[in-house]
Amino acid sequence: MSRKEILSEGELDALMDSVSNGEVPLADDADSADRRYRTFDFSTREQSLLAQMPALNTLTEKHALALAQGIGDLLRIAVQVRAKDVGLLRLGEAFMAVPEPAAISMLKTLPLNGVSFLVTPGELMSLFVDQYFGGSGSSPRRHARGSDLTPTEKRLNEVLVMRFLQTLQSTWADKVALTTELLGTETNPDFSQLGAADSLAVQFSFEISALDWQSAIDWVVPYALLEPLRPKLGSACGSLQASSGSTDWEADIRAELPGIELEISAQLSSAAVSIARILGMGRGAIVPLKGPPTVTLCVEGRPFWVGEHGAFNGRKSVKITEFLAAADTAPQT
Repeated sequence: MSRKEILSEGELDALMDSVSNGEVPLADDADSADRRYRTFDFSTREQSLLAQMPALNTLTEKHALALAQGIGDLLRIAVQVRAKDVGLLRLGEAFMAVPEPAAISMLKTLPLNGVSFLVTPGELMSLFVDQYFGGSGSSPRRHARGSDLTPTEKRLNEVLVMRFLQTLQSTWADKVALTTELLGTETNPDFSQLGAADSLAVQFSFEISALDWQSAIDWVVPYALLEPLRPKLGSACGSLQASSGSTDWEADIRAELPGIELEISAQLSSAAVSIARILGMGRGAIVPLKGPPTVTLCVEGRPFWVGEHGAFNGRKSVKITEFLAAADTAPQT
């Protein structure tokens, strides 16, 4: 603004006198009400950013299903993974909520030009380690605040991250062909190359339920990485459920069923031994076993047949002599 546009002191005094004397009318509340005003919430712009990429929610749901199968195959337990709503927040806010300790894995996912982060709580890794080595999983190790992950937990976290990246690639393939890489893992957010704390980030949260325990992992992606993919993510993916009129899946399942491998087992013999005798056993001790006349054959732990054990072509074998009724095929524990 130039000096010529500023009122002189005399002009300002004259204006103030006119207002005081009522010569210059002021707008009253009625006049203000007649004018059209509307409030504008600047946060709505941020909320609308995710609305421009509706495919993210469907991709996350598909990823959760694939991740549940991947973790279940790794730990050999039933695992449920539920995708939460995709959220938008500040990068600093995302890492303020990180539990201690936690594994913060830095990921490179081309064509996303930058680094994203996978946050895995320490207690979840303790549960996975316990299950991986045959534990009950009823009470995972509690980490003290400020403690670090064990070497075993860190190694299993790498395995989990690789499963996450594999399922991420497969579920996003219809929209974006991703090339993924694990750059490294930190337990301190200060060393994780977070970038600007006030920058926007997209948070993909996966709630994991295993046995009687529940936790969550978060994939945090700076919004700037996803923005170039907005045209590809601007349309929702196909529904996860097949249409009622389609039966193509039935033919595929029938074609694949014969090739599925199942485990057949049979307990050939057992013996009751006292504790005192067990404590007295050492190298070279012999436990006499007497084979039963018949053996129950189980498929995946469920009794199916009764047979006679013997040898065939030099290998221990069971000859099936009887099929069990459906009522007798309860799973054996």
